[in-house]
Amino acid sequence: MRTSITRLSLAVKLVLLSAITSSPLIMSNTALADEAKGISDNLEVITITNQRHHSLESSMGYAQGKTSVPDLADWLISVPGANINSNGPITGIAQYRGLYGDRLATSLDGHPVIGAGPNAMDTPLSYSTPLIVDSMTVYRGIAPVSAGINTLGGAIEVKMRKAETMNNTITNVNGDIQVGYRNNNSAKTLSAVTNIAKDNIAVLLYGNSQVGDSMESSNDVVIQPTDFDKVQVGGDIRYSKNANEVGLSYHYTDTNDSGTPALPMDIEYIESHRVTLDGVFSLHEWQGEWQLGYTDADHGMTNFLMRTNDDPSAYRRNNATAETSDFTFELAKEFDFGELSFGIDGYFATHDSVITNPNNMMFEIVNFNNVEDNRYGLFVEWQKQFYQTTVQLGARLKRAESNAGNVSTSMAMMDMDSDMDMSDDMDMSDGMDSDMEMPSMASLASELQNGFNETNRQVSDNNLDIALNTQTILSNNLSISAGIGVKNRAPSYQELYLWTPMESTGGLADGHTYIGDINLKSETAYQLDLGLNYQDDTLMIAPHIFYQSIDDYIQGTSIGMDDMAAKQMATMMAGDTNPLKFSNVDAKLYGFDLNGYYNITNEVQLFTIINYVQGERRDINDNLYRIAPLNGQIQLSYTGQNWMVKTSLVMAAKQTKVSSTNDEQETAGYGVLNVDAQYYVNNDLTLRFGVDNLLDKSYQKHLGGYNRVKGTDVAVMSRLPQEGVSAWAEATYSF
Repeated sequence: MRTSITRLSLAVKLVLLSAITSSPLIMSNTALADEAKGISDNLEVITITNQRHHSLESSMGYAQGKTSVPDLADWLISVPGANINSNGPITGIAQYRGLYGDRLATSLDGHPVIGAGPNAMDTPLSYSTPLIVDSMTVYRGIAPVSAGINTLGGAIEVKMRKAETMNNTITNVNGDIQVGYRNNNSAKTLSAVTNIAKDNIAVLLYGNSQVGDSMESSNDVVIQPTDFDKVQVGGDIRYSKNANEVGLSYHYTDTNDSGTPALPMDIEYIESHRVTLDGVFSLHEWQGEWQLGYTDADHGMTNFLMRTNDDPSAYRRNNATAETSDFTFELAKEFDFGELSFGIDGYFATHDSVITNPNNMMFEIVNFNNVEDNRYGLFVEWQKQFYQTTVQLGARLKRAESNAGNVSTSMAMMDMDSDMDMSDDMDMSDGMDSDMEMPSMASLASELQNGFNETNRQVSDNNLDIALNTQTILSNNLSISAGIGVKNRAPSYQELYLWTPMESTGGLADGHTYIGDINLKSETAYQLDLGLNYQDDTLMIAPHIFYQSIDDYIQGTSIGMDDMAAKQMATMMAGDTNPLKFSNVDAKLYGFDLNGYYNITNEVQLFTIINYVQGERRDINDNLYRIAPLNGQIQLSYTGQNWMVKTSLVMAAKQTKVSSTNDEQETAGYGVLNVDAQYYVNNDLTLRFGVDNLLDKSYQKHLGGYNRVKGTDVAVMSRLPQEGVSAWAEATYSF
């Protein structure tokens, strides 16, 4: 068992927290803020609306997301500090202030979403669809401990549409129907949702279909494969009376033949069933919430169905499955000394992953076997209003328990000749000495397999998270904010149990193979966030600066002599002469983000977002991998009586501060012009249309990944180009 909080470090953290508590530096809401639920009512959040029922006036200055995009992660581009690691059209990994993946707590209606794929093809945000989303909330700055188990990198909360009771004896039926089309890749969207309510009972039913062909860049190069095909259906039944409510929900995801060109495989299928039971209640002035959830996901991926592979012996199919059970119980009550909230939550997940070759029934690699990833904890939060200052302090005690079954590979019983026929990439000459006597692949595979199976694989971590946020209104127009926190993250199962060199790395997509380390320590981040907000009748501006120092940051590092078998295996199997091992290093991230608007006239508004983050290693002179450069957007909108036109300039500077450890490539800066319009025909019908990349600009996003697909017009391991000019249109009818 490992505990990351020592007595000395805990004392230092509590002293720092006490100092901030007595400080006049405090936090405020911006015009983009929306009320968060429960204890976090006064925390600064960015709530992204889905444009479904908002008037033109209420849309001004607010973050918004299109309801016809295939990936819900695309909504994050309108949030200061947020970004997307894009490995495919429906495989966007949320990033906030340079941190991504398991470091962010991403929840759907309070339920953590654990994907089946070890390479994050089925990201948490892919398990929903925009039309059935009511809102997406991103906590700005340091997320409260109640927002999730792993909030080291922040928290994103997606609120799904639920059945709405009407308390009326007459049956009420309402809903939305939407169609959308995008010409660049012939993408089509068809969505429908309906709510049926009578008395205290309501039923919500929905369905969504999204398909598209491969995109084309500005020079007519087809970006293969970027096809996608995703269907999601489900429903919610809810009973509500007085202050009590109980609901049962079911959600089904069916994804087929969807490309991920930044990864070594594409999606063959994803089938997921999610069942949730939840409720709210009031008991002796206590307000309570509870949730139970279960998800069963089955995910197949291949390197031969959607991309060219001329070597049948190198065909690979990976079947990955995951089962997750989760729970939450929370109580809150107002006292004279403030509002107090207690909660317990957690999840229990199992993972399996087996790699085969359909052309050779003898070939098999058990990548992950009966991996257990269990995380749970207790939290308490206190919030109090002192005149114009609100203080919120929370602490979470959490535990992570992991274990894994024995692994195996058929290569351990092969001789060298047969091994060479089975390899993925047979080029062994690069970086190897011709006079070096290499051991056989069978002996290497056997050494790695037996070494893993003979190791005690049961590990656990106890951690303590603390977060303090304050907000103070200095005047009618000005407010200031401060937040400080200590957050931890236990290693993921990939970082612990990746026993043979693979790219099952949670979507890192740097082109390297990795091995794990069972002895990894938890990451510990010391965080600071300072913000200022000014708002009057015409102007709003809200800049934030942030800094965090992370001890034991988990990062791939070059493999040493102790793992020479893994290095030799990586060279022989994948031609990777620089495989990496998940290791604990020291890191820091710092920067600023800003959002604001200026009402030039009653009809004309200027809106802007600016983001900058720098990630660096503290132990060596290097940068962190996959950090976006200085970027932002400027939007000019004109609002008429029942229509609005917006012109957006999306910009990014060149990125030269790249990770040499990950052999990361630099990227050039760019500016892309987008135009879109909305026309409200009446209260029921809304039309939206526009053109993205209006000037057909050729560019690459730094977070867009490298091409891993052979036989296309894009060179292997070169930066993936982005979509060229694309016109789109969508219509939403409400009834």
